Amino acid sequence: MQVYLDLPRSPYRFDLLLEFIKRRAYPARMVVERDTLWTFVGKHKCAFRQSGSAIVMTGPALAADATARLRQLARHILGLDRDLGDFYAAARRDERLCAIIAPVFGMPLFCTETVFEGLVTLIIEQHITWSGALRAQQRLLRMLHCGESAGGRKIYDFPTPEQLSALDAARLKPLKITNGRIKLLLDIARDAQARALDLERLRQLPPAAGYRQLLSIKGVGHWTAANTLGRALGEYAYLSHNDVALQAAVNLYFYRGAGVKSAAQVLDTLEKYGEYAGLAGHFILLRWVLDKYPVLP
Repeated sequence: MQVYLDLPRSPYRFDLLLEFIKRRAYPARMVVERDTLWTFVGKHKCAFRQSGSAIVMTGPALAADATARLRQLARHILGLDRDLGDFYAAARRDERLCAIIAPVFGMPLFCTETVFEGLVTLIIEQHITWSGALRAQQRLLRMLHCGESAGGRKIYDFPTPEQLSALDAARLKPLKITNGRIKLLLDIARDAQARALDLERLRQLPPAAGYRQLLSIKGVGHWTAANTLGRALGEYAYLSHNDVALQAAVNLYFYRGAGVKSAAQVLDTLEKYGEYAGLAGHFILLRWVLDKYPVLP
C-alpha cells in the first residue's frame, strides 16, 4: 500500500521532524533511516518520506476502510492536520521570539497515536532526565513487544492498557522510575482497561475541559496534564512554566544565561504571547533540543 498525504497550508518541514527524531537517545517508537521515518500506525509498521508537496506512506495492503483509518491516524501522528499559520504570523510580529524560533519554523506538531500513550510517556518523564526517560520508555516497549525490523533497526509498537495492566510492579522495576510512578502507570492502565477512565474522550472536549479531567487523576499535575494535551492532541493551550528544560531555554535564548532560571522568569517572558504562550514555549523547547543534543549515530 502506498498513500499520499497532502501537506498543510502553513510551513511544514518533514526534514526538521527527522532531525528531531535523530536526536532521541534509545529510539524505539520512531526510527529514522536516511530520509525515511518508520513507526507503527494502527498496529501496522509504516514508512514515511517526503515527495514534493506530499508525505508518502508505505505500509501493508489493507481493505479500503482500513486504509482510510490508517490515513487518518497517520495525519494525526505527523501533525498534518494542524495549520500553524496564525501562530507563525504572531511570532513574526515579535522580533525577539521570531529570531529564537525561526530555525524550527515548520516543525510538525507530531502526536502520539493515543492519549494513553501520551500520558504514559509523560508520567515516565516526570522528574527525570530526557535521556533517562527515553531509555525507560524503550525498556517498556521492548518488555512487551518483539519489535519489527525497520531499515537496519527495530521499532516497537506502544502497549495497550490491557497489555500494561497485565504486568505487576516488580516487572516494571527495570524502568528505574519511582515506585509511585510505577503504581500510577498501572492504575491508569487498569482504569483504562476497565473503562473507568476514558482518555480518548479528551479528543471531543475543549482543551480546558480535557486539562481538568487529566488533573482529576491522582498523581497528574499541571506539567503532565498540559503536556499530555500537546503530545497526544497537538493542543498547546497551557504554558509549562514548571518545565526545567524550558526554564533553561528561556534563560539562555532571552537573557543569554544571565539571572536565575525559574518558573517565574518563564511566566514573565512568555505569558505576554497570550493564546500562543504554550506554542511559543513548545517551539522554544524544540529549538533547545536541536541545539543541545547531537545527531546520534
